[in-house]
Amino acid sequence: MKMILFRRSAVVVFAAGLLFVLFSESVAQQARFSSEWLGKLRREAEKVAASELLRHGEWAVTVVDVAAGRVLLDINGDESLAPASNLKLFTSAAALDVLGPEHRFQTGLGYRGHLARGVLRGDLVVTGGGDPTLGFARQKDWLDMGQVLRRWVVAIQKAGIRKVEGDLLADVSLYDPIQVPDGWLWMDIGNYYGAGPSALNFHENQYSLLFRPGRRPGDPAVLLGMEPPVAGLTFLNLMRTGPPGSGDNGYIYGGPGQFHRLLHGTLPAGPERFAIKGSLPDPPRFCLQALRDSLRAAGIEISGELKVFHTPVAVARTLDLLESPPLAEIVYWLNKKSINLYAEVLLKHLGAAEFGEGSFEKGLEALQNYLQASGVPAGGIALFDGSGLSPLDAITTRAMTKLLTAVAQRPYFEVFYKSLPVAGIKDDSGHLSHLCRGTKAAGNLRAKTGLIERVRAHSGYVHAANGRLLAFSMIANDHTGKPGEIDRLHERIMVLLARLR
Repeated sequence: MKMILFRRSAVVVFAAGLLFVLFSESVAQQARFSSEWLGKLRREAEKVAASELLRHGEWAVTVVDVAAGRVLLDINGDESLAPASNLKLFTSAAALDVLGPEHRFQTGLGYRGHLARGVLRGDLVVTGGGDPTLGFARQKDWLDMGQVLRRWVVAIQKAGIRKVEGDLLADVSLYDPIQVPDGWLWMDIGNYYGAGPSALNFHENQYSLLFRPGRRPGDPAVLLGMEPPVAGLTFLNLMRTGPPGSGDNGYIYGGPGQFHRLLHGTLPAGPERFAIKGSLPDPPRFCLQALRDSLRAAGIEISGELKVFHTPVAVARTLDLLESPPLAEIVYWLNKKSINLYAEVLLKHLGAAEFGEGSFEKGLEALQNYLQASGVPAGGIALFDGSGLSPLDAITTRAMTKLLTAVAQRPYFEVFYKSLPVAGIKDDSGHLSHLCRGTKAAGNLRAKTGLIERVRAHSGYVHAANGRLLAFSMIANDHTGKPGEIDRLHERIMVLLARLR
């Protein structure tokens, strides 16, 4: 019996070796693209690189066959370029890896002091856990600002508290107090997309201003109101009316902690009402203001002040622990809608998780550790934030495709993949629906867009005509013309990738 087994094992070894050879040849065959199509791809990319729009700028593209790890196209792949919001792919992948798709942020509500006969001789405390979604419902099962406040009021009422002889406190010690990463521009940070992270974020740290544009270009645009109201926030309104169809060219100037804002730029003539959004100067204080107003409306007296603590505040009793949606849903909206706040919160949370310090510095260190562990080459990479809003950020298209290839092998790939905008699909919630319509890339190609001044980028995945999954990255810096013109150049590459065989 042993002899027979030995002989059979020899046959099995030989057969296994033969199968391995055949399998290897099969994989190699599947990984092979025709020289004709690869030639078409290179020639098209060279035409894009030679475009007049890029005469004074820089452009790079890298395309990789994910399963084979084979580079199919690389032009200037080692050039160090500003990625704009393509950097969110680095941050969201690292967060999924370190924290896990099911991770939930927690916001606590409690009190310290002594409660007797409905009177709290002490303080109510809101303890921030970094939740970037708190009080802003991007989907139906998320709680909006009013629902959060009502939940907290009910929790306080159930505890029997009718009067607070003390203060309303915010514990924001989980993160450091720096709200704006290095390299963000003054023209950005007063606007909603320049809202920085806090351990206690509320209503995505933003508010809206409603204007009535004038009838003619050059007329003043009248400020009508603010929603939600922010106590103490004032404005110097220099906003003017632009030509019909000129879009939103209005800016809000002001930094963290500054309660006087300058309004400047133009809003289009034509609409009777036009809204723009700004960043809250002090999100934790705004949260406390909203809670105090809700308590008073419910008949609960509170006599003290609003105070924000950057050191831990111990509570005697927890009244409510509110969990965020899972990280998988947060990453979905982060990449679909390119929400800078979400990316910067995740960056600080990486620092808190890895090093016990919720700062940009430690978050970037954790992000770089993740990239290194994923085999992403460090050369040409300089990181200043987690969102890509800083024009000082720099990556390479080769590094991006290396990351995308690595993520495709991870258990959280499906979550990551589904968070990317889909090309050519009108009802997709992302920013890629206008490209590749009616082509083989429509409904197939998924990519993160990136846009800051004179930067346009697209990075993601597409299935080629032979079924192979490709990772690609295209970045243009210092281009002339409008971003939409660069989009059309990139679209030519996208469509060809979907036809590749």
